[in-house]
Amino acid sequence: MRPAPDPPLSAAIPSSSGPAEPVQRHRSSLDLTRGPLLVLTLVVVAFAVHLPMLSQRVWNSDEAYAATQAQVLDHGGRLYVDTVDRKPPAVPYLYAAVFTVTGSDDLVPVRVLAILADVVTALLLAAEARRRFHRDRAGLIAGLLFLGASGAFYATDFQAANFETFMLPTMVAGFALAARRRPLASGIAIGVSTLTKQTAAATLLPAVWLLGQVRTRRLRGVALLAAGFAAPILLAAALFGAHDFFRWVFTGDTGYLDTGGAVGYSVHLGLRQTLWFVLGNIAVVSLAVLAARRFRDHLDLWLWTAAGVVAVVSGFRFFGHYYLQLLPPLALLATGPIVNASKRTLAVVAIVVAVPAGFFAQKALSSRLSRTEVVARDLTAYVRRAVPPSGRILIWGHLPEVYWQSGRAPATRFATTGFLTGQSGGRPPNLTGMSLAAPGAWTDFEADLRAHPPALILDLAPADVRNARYESQARFPRFSHYLHLHYRPNGRVDGVVAYVPR
Repeated sequence: MRPAPDPPLSAAIPSSSGPAEPVQRHRSSLDLTRGPLLVLTLVVVAFAVHLPMLSQRVWNSDEAYAATQAQVLDHGGRLYVDTVDRKPPAVPYLYAAVFTVTGSDDLVPVRVLAILADVVTALLLAAEARRRFHRDRAGLIAGLLFLGASGAFYATDFQAANFETFMLPTMVAGFALAARRRPLASGIAIGVSTLTKQTAAATLLPAVWLLGQVRTRRLRGVALLAAGFAAPILLAAALFGAHDFFRWVFTGDTGYLDTGGAVGYSVHLGLRQTLWFVLGNIAVVSLAVLAARRFRDHLDLWLWTAAGVVAVVSGFRFFGHYYLQLLPPLALLATGPIVNASKRTLAVVAIVVAVPAGFFAQKALSSRLSRTEVVARDLTAYVRRAVPPSGRILIWGHLPEVYWQSGRAPATRFATTGFLTGQSGGRPPNLTGMSLAAPGAWTDFEADLRAHPPALILDLAPADVRNARYESQARFPRFSHYLHLHYRPNGRVDGVVAYVPR
């Protein structure tokens, strides 16, 4: 079925003017479906479902890692040289910009920006829903379905200012632009989104299909899409250096994507995480399944959903925040079956959406500090007493919260030793070893130690913080030799052994 001509993407920002489209004849005096009231409604709902984000707790160590990178960047460091991660550059620089503007390293302003990113995503989905279903109320429904779903999972995944949240606005814009036959702009948007999280590139699949529907300009459209997508990627490569950029963002991920023989563990994790996602978002998922009755009418959305599934499954790690990429297409699919529903039906759907979101928010707000959070707090206080602000420290293990909260820079480019030991989330904790290190990581690590000998080393293994016992220094003789040659034990903090120079 060949789609009808579409309005420009400028309709994504609701206003009282714009392209003519079918409207309801009898509007209430309080119309929440367009204009400032739509924006206000989505803002209020977004902050309500993400209330835990306004607390001071660190819900996900990815936030602490990005914050640590931001501190290094704000002090003149270079991304992919002085601080590295297997991630594109957008989020670390966004954190750094917020820290600079606010004059503080507090995470709350970054999280507020993340909530606003969700609002922008909801507005773009609202514009696409109005275009697709020809009803103003479709936009409000799609936006609210997305926002409700964006809070219906564990706080560690859906209440953090993570890469996926900042990826979604430009990803949705890329899809919407492709639907409006704007291939160059669509490619640029998807390229920018890929510079936030690599998996956004999967959105090229539905974009290519949409542009392929215009038979007279099919090749030209796809070529412009590809050119637009490549432009920001190549620009980033030029700015950061092609070798370092591609190594850490693309080519260096081969080991990260390898299951390491832990297929059974990964499958079990995937089934468990997917079950919780479905239960938390039962309304959106069920309505999307109902939309399958008109599968051919919305094939582009099903392709978009399939692309999101590929993104979630890739690497077989199944982190909860990976599922955020599924929410935009699912919200649009779920809108179809209820776009003409009665107020009673809509009220029931609203309750089924709100209850899981409220449950997870309440669970997060009422939860006590975990042992890891307590250890991070105590280590931060110790580091602040023991090391001057200009000093560098090294944490053997995975606790970047201490770098960020103490304001002491890492002695090496790695804010976690996972790059050296192979230990990472989504894999059995005992899957560690020298052979699993990122290529060249040990050479970089030892060079950094020579250039910046740490004033303090904290070994998390004896305290088994985040499964650090599997990273015992005895299993990594290159580090153990360095440690005992140049450092001596100087006490313990919550079981963590502190080492100072001899």
